[in-house]
Amino acid sequence: MAGFTASDASIDPNSMNLADKIVYGCMFPWDKKDDLIHLLGLQAATSTTDSLATSAVNLKGGTVHAPGATTETFVVDSYWRKGDTYIQRSLRRCVHEKVHMGIFRFDFNQMVKDPKDPTKFVVPGLYGQAYPNGVPQTEAVNNLLHSNITYNIDGETQEGVTSQDEMEPALYQIGLKLYTYAHNTDMGGTMEPIADPLDAYKGTNSQNTNPALSK
Repeated sequence: MAGFTASDASIDPNSMNLADKIVYGCMFPWDKKDDLIHLLGLQAATSTTDSLATSAVNLKGGTVHAPGATTETFVVDSYWRKGDTYIQRSLRRCVHEKVHMGIFRFDFNQMVKDPKDPTKFVVPGLYGQAYPNGVPQTEAVNNLLHSNITYNIDGETQEGVTSQDEMEPALYQIGLKLYTYAHNTDMGGTMEPIADPLDAYKGTNSQNTNPALSK
């Protein structure tokens, strides 16, 4: 359906594409040829793709607008994990050495099984190159250390399809699973349970076997 009509009394949000399922990947000039696409971050604020510039031309009969070049801007929020400084340091190097980096915009709304291998997936995306506008680490108290970075794409992005084997597992395991439904095997096993105080007391004082006192 191209659009909505006045007769659409309700809209099912489950039938809409989710901006939350836009995940960004990256590659750097110093990556090895066989390196996989890294997780750069998640959708942040508002990104615009294919914004058309126009210029006003004043005529005697009025003003007309002439189309100009298209511009694209990706705004990515990157979160920094302990012990993993490669992405942050690479972004900083891009800024200080003024070098391009490659950016992938993956739309996991459109993810499908790979026809060549149904056990894996493929996802459409856009690829472009840009200079990061900086690495402004946000250091708000009681918050995660992260960076909201704007990338003004040079030229135009190119459309394509990326297979699961081209991505680091973190790109879809961390970036995507923030939004997908969790199953029982997706949670647990990372922390020890805390015993109930009464159960702990009963366990350490279990030598008393009088049924009347153990109630």
